[in-house]
Amino acid sequence: METKILTFIAEEKEDGTRLDMAIAARFPAISRSSAQKLVKAGAVTVDGRIRPPGFRLQPGATVEVVVPEIPENTGPKPEAGLLDILYEDDNILIINKRAGLVVHPGAGHGSGTLVNQLLASGRSFSTIGGTERPGLVHRLDKDTSGVMVIAKDNVTHEKLTDMFRDRTVHKTYLALVLGPGIDDRGLIETGFARRTGDRKQFTGKVSDGKPAVTEYETIMRGNLCALVAAHPRTGRTHQIRVHMSEAGHPIVGDRVYGRAWPKRGSKPEWEVEALEIIKRHALHAWRIEFSHPRTGAPVCVTAPLPPDFRKTLDAVFGDEWVRAIS
Repeated sequence: METKILTFIAEEKEDGTRLDMAIAARFPAISRSSAQKLVKAGAVTVDGRIRPPGFRLQPGATVEVVVPEIPENTGPKPEAGLLDILYEDDNILIINKRAGLVVHPGAGHGSGTLVNQLLASGRSFSTIGGTERPGLVHRLDKDTSGVMVIAKDNVTHEKLTDMFRDRTVHKTYLALVLGPGIDDRGLIETGFARRTGDRKQFTGKVSDGKPAVTEYETIMRGNLCALVAAHPRTGRTHQIRVHMSEAGHPIVGDRVYGRAWPKRGSKPEWEVEALEIIKRHALHAWRIEFSHPRTGAPVCVTAPLPPDFRKTLDAVFGDEWVRAIS
């Protein structure tokens, strides 16, 4: 395989920047995770010496990166799509992602993703995530709807990444779960890891793994279900879905981590039919709150619920749920 050497000299603005993040910022075709792999593989030197991914650069340091030759014209292609924009300024874009939309290209999803739509919008986005994930600071599952924050530049991206890591970004999800006996409030703290035997699924029933924390409060109760507000304090993949399921209250419509809908024969029958209106897991990223990464001003954005979620709530609770979340 042919390789090439990419070289740069650290500038004053990169003083104290992690080596992997500096590489990703300098070379848009290299994501941060790819940069970490290159550094760990010994393909990166700083002033001729191999350093770890977290090595902090100093101005004037010479960085050399040996990478496989990157073909031109690779990466996602722009594809027209309607972005439901909730907030926008020079640094960030906040959208309401629709259910069923994959966030970025991957196995089985080479096109038709949110990234394709972002590229078609004509805006500039941060390059830290590489060509496959322009602007993406966090993700939502395919069938989860709601708020997503997109970074337009690398400085904003880095600051937002730090804020998510430091838990200063406050997220609220609305979830319709099975079982009206759920506690009024709860705090779920577990380890978190992939399930043994199925790498696509996750579990909190582990003795180690990364820490995962979800706080929740019950808003309304039906006969067979409850509407809860979930506040993930960490951002593990499928975290809310796993925590609610393993707490005995799987999310309505979740075929992976629950039985999806009440058993046939459950009473009342009208509520069983109401819950079957929604054909995907009933989880919506409803609200996000944080201090603007560049100005420090408070940002609070709420995403209206999509039609399938609203229809289900209307059928179960009438219009009372609207007042309950106001």
